[in-house]
Amino acid sequence: MRIINNKLKISITSDDGLFLKKIINQINKEDFLIIDKCLMNKYLFMKKIHKKYKDRILIVEGSEKIKTIKEYSKLIEKIINIGINRNSKLYSFGGGTVGDLSGFVASTVLRGVEHIMIPTTLLAMVDSSIGGKTGVNSQYGKNLIGTFYLPKSVMINTNFLKKLPLRELSCGFAEIIKYSFIEDKKLKKILINNSINQGLKEINIKAIIERSINTKLKFIKDFREIKFDRYSRAILNFGHTFAHAVENLNLYKNNIKHGEAVALGMIIEIKISQLLGFEPNSEETLIKILNNFNLSIDYKKFISKRNINLIFEKIYRDKKSFDKKIKLILIKKDRGIVNEIQIDKLKKLTLRLI
Repeated sequence: MRIINNKLKISITSDDGLFLKKIINQINKEDFLIIDKCLMNKYLFMKKIHKKYKDRILIVEGSEKIKTIKEYSKLIEKIINIGINRNSKLYSFGGGTVGDLSGFVASTVLRGVEHIMIPTTLLAMVDSSIGGKTGVNSQYGKNLIGTFYLPKSVMINTNFLKKLPLRELSCGFAEIIKYSFIEDKKLKKILINNSINQGLKEINIKAIIERSINTKLKFIKDFREIKFDRYSRAILNFGHTFAHAVENLNLYKNNIKHGEAVALGMIIEIKISQLLGFEPNSEETLIKILNNFNLSIDYKKFISKRNINLIFEKIYRDKKSFDKKIKLILIKKDRGIVNEIQIDKLKKLTLRLI
């Protein structure tokens, strides 16, 4: 397996045999495996893993609906009942929601056991498995309950993407597009000149995943988003302020997924960047790239004058909100910046866009 980052033990492969061998060589009889149900019948190597470790496997159905205190409690009580100790490790196989929940479990059971992440969606590979954010949602907002807890290692097998639905691939590309606007101009050129319809091999998805991860790693030195300099971790939230509000207001229903909401959030936030005079990268370029990867730009379907007050109730409860202000991520020329703005002013600017 190719090492992307040695310190954080992030590796990548497209060799199922090598991947299976490495997994089996690591797992011991005291470990637990949390696996997304959708993986069980799709991949032969997952069937082999299930057969070998069935007594230590917990099956979940990956979606935002599992990211609740209730589901967390059910999962952790099962693990404690089966028997866990401080030498146990927790392996998670799934997309971002499975990783977030599993990471929260790992960080809290027995005050912390090692977590090995095997992300199986593009979004999880390039974003949610990198950086150590874990957690579940509150009825008042997304990811408001959680911890910062780095996984012991992240093992990426790009073959999981072969059977991933096209819509899920598009959601992953939303985060990749985010990286291209906050930092990586070369990545932006790649995205302008390619589309999701070309196929993953032709657009060299492995190279795009590595480039995206290395971009994110530049921003996660500030573990808790406290510092607001050029590489503040907060800049990774470009598109997410409005995205999280939309997702929560829609009760995490399947009519809009996280990546799709981020795409809409990026459109709104680049428009606000323009209104504030930051002269961001062309809005037309963002629209073209979003179209290339089957991501909608129709934010008015989810943010309107009718629901604007509810949207801003969610924004007010956001983790980046304080003293009637919010740290909004905008684009200044060709880079992401942290911009402190009064929530009332942001609401007025948003009303101009709808």
